[in-house]
Amino acid sequence: MLFIALTPLIIVSTRNITQTQQALTKGAEVSLRSSAQQTANSLDTFIQSTLNSIQIESQFSDFSEYLTLARSEQAGNIEQAKARDLLEKISGKDPVNLISYALIDSDGKILLDSAGVGISTDESGEVYFSQVRFSERPVVTAVTYSDETTTIIQFAARILNKNGDFIGVLRAKYNSAVLQAVITESVGETTDASVLLLDQLNIRMADTKNPDLVLKSIIPLELPDYLLAVDTKRFLNTPREEQATNYLDLDLALDNAAQQPFFQTEISPNTAGDDSIAVAFLRTQPWTVAYSRPTSLFLADVQKQINSNIILLVATSIIAAVIATLIARALTNPIAALAKVANLISQGDFSARAQVKTSDEIGTLAITFNSMTSQVQSLLQGLEQRIQERTVDLQKNTLQLETIADVAREIAIIRDMDTLLNVSVNLIQERLKYYHVGIFLVDELNEYAVLQAASSIAAEKMLKNNYKLKVGQTGLVGNVTRTGQAYIALDVGKDAVHFENPYLPETRSEITLPLRSHSLTIGALDIQAVIPNAFGERDIQTLQILADQLSAAIENAQLAQQVTGTLSELTKTNQMHTQQAWQSAISLRENPAYQYDGLKVTSIPQNLPFELLKELENGKPIITGQNAVGTKNTLMIPLMLLNQVIGVIGLEQEDPYHAWTEEEIAIAQAAANRAALTLENARLLEDSQRRAAREQAIGQISAKIGAGTEIETILKTAIRELGIQISGTQIMVEIGGENE
Repeated sequence: MLFIALTPLIIVSTRNITQTQQALTKGAEVSLRSSAQQTANSLDTFIQSTLNSIQIESQFSDFSEYLTLARSEQAGNIEQAKARDLLEKISGKDPVNLISYALIDSDGKILLDSAGVGISTDESGEVYFSQVRFSERPVVTAVTYSDETTTIIQFAARILNKNGDFIGVLRAKYNSAVLQAVITESVGETTDASVLLLDQLNIRMADTKNPDLVLKSIIPLELPDYLLAVDTKRFLNTPREEQATNYLDLDLALDNAAQQPFFQTEISPNTAGDDSIAVAFLRTQPWTVAYSRPTSLFLADVQKQINSNIILLVATSIIAAVIATLIARALTNPIAALAKVANLISQGDFSARAQVKTSDEIGTLAITFNSMTSQVQSLLQGLEQRIQERTVDLQKNTLQLETIADVAREIAIIRDMDTLLNVSVNLIQERLKYYHVGIFLVDELNEYAVLQAASSIAAEKMLKNNYKLKVGQTGLVGNVTRTGQAYIALDVGKDAVHFENPYLPETRSEITLPLRSHSLTIGALDIQAVIPNAFGERDIQTLQILADQLSAAIENAQLAQQVTGTLSELTKTNQMHTQQAWQSAISLRENPAYQYDGLKVTSIPQNLPFELLKELENGKPIITGQNAVGTKNTLMIPLMLLNQVIGVIGLEQEDPYHAWTEEEIAIAQAAANRAALTLENARLLEDSQRRAAREQAIGQISAKIGAGTEIETILKTAIRELGIQISGTQIMVEIGGENE
């Protein structure tokens, strides 16, 4: 009822408010544009009348006669007195805003000034002088700085002699407040309007609300415009930012004012919110008048209408709520009684029933509700049974997934195959409580699936007897290892594929899953239970994940064993090669042992006992002769290379009681390690040099033999070169006959 009552009222109120706002906005636009144009006309009238006045005044003969005199005759004569009196008279027409009238010669020098200041000052560089000198019409300047605190506007007209030649300028200097006065007079006594007068660079020349902002731009000017403003004295020589206000929206609107002369934006820092602004352009100068009023003022009627509508809506809501409450009570009492019954049923009392007292819609609802309650009671009883069954399945599935995670975690770090398989079957059997768990692997001939690990009562006997099944022929394991597909025997007594295992007589159901590696079946995971129907299709999906984890672990263990074996063989080969290489290198030296006695290094025969060398093979240092009088206290450090002893460094102390410190032993071991590497590098370098020399000799011999073209020459060259390269040998070449 509230919705029905309030919706039309809201729609009508909204429409009226919108129409009123549009009408008031349109009226404000017309009013503001008219006021702006009226202000622009007032400024045009003032400027044009002042220009006309100074044009007439510049034609006074007293001025032209005075300026016609030679420079030396202008001072102290009657013409000067007449010109000065005339200046003082015309300067009195506006004593409030007119600062001075000045008479300036053709060179820009001030000859007379009604204010009596600035005589002989050169104003040839002023903007007005360059404009009026070549213009037949009087000129007016924009608002400029006279000093750092005074802003002025200047009017000027040129003075001609009887022959029409330019002889000087009549200049009137006004305080820029005259523009403010013209605008204020045009606006009247209203206090809510704000009027700006802007030049072509959007620099304020008048501001009725904020006169302290005169000669400040709407936004900071571009550098060329800023330099022009400084040069023409419209700006002081201070940073651009200090001579501007940041009203970007106003600046953009003013740029588009020719097409859209009415807009809303902020124009004054003292007025919160947006202002409605109308723009008009002066005819006499390229200046702009921006006339604004706060938007909230002319939309005040809209706010009053909104307040009235709100009061009407509240009153209507209260009346509609009272009526709705009275009607609802008559309808809700039977429904409340029905709700109580529903509450009892929600609390578990399915025996509760609603009383049927009427034959209307409420009575029909009560009958339907009682029927629904009976159906829900029956449905819940069946649902509870299903939930129990699903809960058992979910618990079983959760246990299987937990077991998979535990098995995967345990076997991930095992690399020994037997340990891996035994741990896996024991974990599966222990966690899932199955009768038997076994892992079969296919032999190399792919003929038998051999039991590798099992966890059950008969596991030990089966493993001892090397239990195996024929691939593709015997039982579920044989079938799965051939097809690579999981298989379930729900009741082994009725399943044709199941093989009756004499070791496991209590088996009633069985599931076998393939162990696969790179699309090849490498074995099977066999699980047996003592109850029929122990497995389902969900078990195949879950347990196959376990089988795949196990397959990956088996493959990793096999790869680890292969890598370990390969590394062992490589190590043995490298050790043997190193030992042979060093034996060959040592055999080339007469005395492969050296000693340093503090003065020099000398060769000595190798005389270390075999037992001592055997003891050093573990790579650990040995101390001999310590604390024994008559023997030398010696620290023996083995030179180790690829776990092979290629030499020994011995450090002897004259003091038999000297205790070798850990630091001394560590330094000796570090030196021994670096010495071993350096010796190996030297040996490899010698081998490389020998091979290079041999290759070089072979190349030289080949080049010389290849240079011959006759058989006898080739044979002689070959014998001679071999004799040179292999000294101390007798060389003979024999060539067989045709019959040999």
